Amino acid sequence: MAEDKREPTRALDKASRVVDALAAENGLSPADIADACDIPRSSVYRVLDGLVDVGWAVTDTDGNYSLSLDWLRLADAARTSRTEWQPAIAVMHAITAQTGMTSFLSVVSGTELVCVECAQGHAIDSLILRPGRVLPLHAGAAGRVALAYFEDADAERYLAGAPFPAYNENTLVSVEQLREDIRLTRERGYALSDEDVTLGVGAVGVPIVDNESGRVIASLSAGGFVDEVLATQESLAALLHDGVHEIQAA
Repeated sequence: MAEDKREPTRALDKASRVVDALAAENGLSPADIADACDIPRSSVYRVLDGLVDVGWAVTDTDGNYSLSLDWLRLADAARTSRTEWQPAIAVMHAITAQTGMTSFLSVVSGTELVCVECAQGHAIDSLILRPGRVLPLHAGAAGRVALAYFEDADAERYLAGAPFPAYNENTLVSVEQLREDIRLTRERGYALSDEDVTLGVGAVGVPIVDNESGRVIASLSAGGFVDEVLATQESLAALLHDGVHEIQAA
């Protein structure tokens, strides 16, 4: 009988879904994981045994599973391997030194944005977005500026998932709200977060577009206390755009 070459891919797909479930919520039972991933429980047990064997998952006395701390090492290695973003680090530290705000480099990953670098300012403890953290495209200046500069067809596919979960009463969740935000963001050249993720915190984000394809691949943003951000949003956006030009020219 010929070997099914698709089997390794299927196994990796199951493992990826289990890891994603554990990343969303630690301390899950195999039954919880099977329900979340729509995978037979027998397959979940095999995946979990493999993850524990290689040190990528741990189990507690109640038989619940969580990701291990080894993922932190893997995350650091992944960040270090992204050498194309090395020029951004000096730019971000310069922005933070000039403004006192925390600056972020976030990379588009499917329908999410992953923060890969940050330069800490005085409001770092108030901000959700940190290296390794993920934000959806409908919330926060970093995500919403990326969404605004998506090609129209890609943006519409994302908006088909509305209404989106809200962080608070200021989060834009409907198609109508987000379409208007896309229009406004394109018009002024930056996205403004006015407490739509964390109360008391604001941010400005600008897009980073691939020079060859013209597609948005990342965003550069800076955030801090909302009153300061609102008062300086235009000059902050100009500073961020200058930073993007430096990164692209490097």
